[in-house]
Amino acid sequence: MPPSIAELAGQLICPVLPPVSRAEVSRLARSLDDNHWGGFIVFRGGPDLGEILAELQARSERPLLVAGDIEFGAGQQLAGATVLPPLMALGAIDSEDAAYEAGRITAVEARARGVNWAFAPVADVNVNPRNPIINIRSFGGEPGRVGRLAAAWIRGAQEHGLLATAKHFPGHGDTAVDSHSRLPTILADRPRLDAVELAPFRECIAAGVGAVMTAHLAVPALDGSGVPATLSKAIMTDLLRHEMGFAGLVVTDALIMGGITATFGEAEAVAAALDAGCDVLLMPRDPFSARQAILTAVERGLVSEARLREAFGRLEAARRRLDLDRDRSPAPGVLDTAANRTFARELAERAMTLVRGADHLPMGPGAFFVIVDDDDDAVVRQAPGSEFAGMLHGPLAEELDRRQISWALARPGLSPDARADIMARARQATTVGVGIFALVKAWKDRSDLSDEMAQLVRDLADGPAPVVAVSFNSPYLVSQFPAVAGYACAYGPLEDSQRAAIRALCGEIPFAGRLPVQLS
Repeated sequence: MPPSIAELAGQLICPVLPPVSRAEVSRLARSLDDNHWGGFIVFRGGPDLGEILAELQARSERPLLVAGDIEFGAGQQLAGATVLPPLMALGAIDSEDAAYEAGRITAVEARARGVNWAFAPVADVNVNPRNPIINIRSFGGEPGRVGRLAAAWIRGAQEHGLLATAKHFPGHGDTAVDSHSRLPTILADRPRLDAVELAPFRECIAAGVGAVMTAHLAVPALDGSGVPATLSKAIMTDLLRHEMGFAGLVVTDALIMGGITATFGEAEAVAAALDAGCDVLLMPRDPFSARQAILTAVERGLVSEARLREAFGRLEAARRRLDLDRDRSPAPGVLDTAANRTFARELAERAMTLVRGADHLPMGPGAFFVIVDDDDDAVVRQAPGSEFAGMLHGPLAEELDRRQISWALARPGLSPDARADIMARARQATTVGVGIFALVKAWKDRSDLSDEMAQLVRDLADGPAPVVAVSFNSPYLVSQFPAVAGYACAYGPLEDSQRAAIRALCGEIPFAGRLPVQLS
């Protein structure tokens, strides 16, 4: 039986799955019955997520598309699953086989917990060194490499039952503004867009990607009105659908982001996104009022019923592609197997890149290491009871202690006495290592070091001992302290990357990665 307009309005919305216990599933299922949601996005899913999703799938009239931001492996959002290094680490390795395997592992582990849709991979080409939000989430700064690796990741994921999503169309790599906070503008002309931003998306489409996610940014060369791409029919329909031939699902980036909310009310954005050609509305601030806004937009003629039914048809096609019309249950599989953990560790080691400074390595017992933590609120999961529980840099400290390399911690607000102590210890060292943590994250609006911490690194570089810095996030940080004798990139702050960095700095493994972006 064809869905009613009321059902269509709910089907096209993807709200956040609220945190619930198994005892509360019945209440959530009643809300699902009342609102006809087409699916959910999952954040920080617990050990019982698979059982919760299985029960919701069983009680939903139609199969649910359950999505996750799992760019770095299923463990990015699902407890107990494997966390893989960020995509730029894969860019440094530059292996399609490795990218395919990353997609495959993500798919197997996600489907085992009931997640069937990945908002990954990132197909943005990071050509702006000051990009505060894409950065290490991208495979790199060269469109050919980004396209090849994204397509390989897509094949690995989709051949193992996970719907992949190329994002953020038409390309978010050349901006210094985070669209979580406000609307960026891409000023490139059409020939440059074709050669750089759009090229990887063409490869993703050729690889059969099931979905494309929009970007909340203005691109005057594609739509002179200045509206966000998400709300632009010229970009979403004329370019993506007609010119580039994409026939799959188009999902908006989260509608709670400042790139939309700074200028548009939710009802206006909902109607405009659907009319532009988007099929799924992700994370509206209030999904209930967004559903009503769709009904109102149809009543007022702002969006046609035919447009809703077209979008719903693509949802149904995605469900059939995932075989959800036959079996909605989580796919059988084992999370976080030893083989997958080994693969993640090998990726971290293969990605380690030495930009310069080989003459000053390996580090030995006479070295001194400064851990620069520029994110006071950074907390990662560590083993309960660990001495370093809650410390972003705990594994790094463990590896230094194991090799009897002395170290100190520097955070913003460092006292004069602590700073003087660090400088005195550095003057006595044979080599000074500096490990830098400056996380790339939403709403932070920068990816560089604070002035205070950058000055500390510069002062260390002015000392008598050679300084070898390693970035555990943005590779572009070296521009803030160009006088360092050595510089290496780990492309992420995960435990595997921290341990790999110390092993490489101490000469125990080679620096096998190659820089996937241009550094000034």
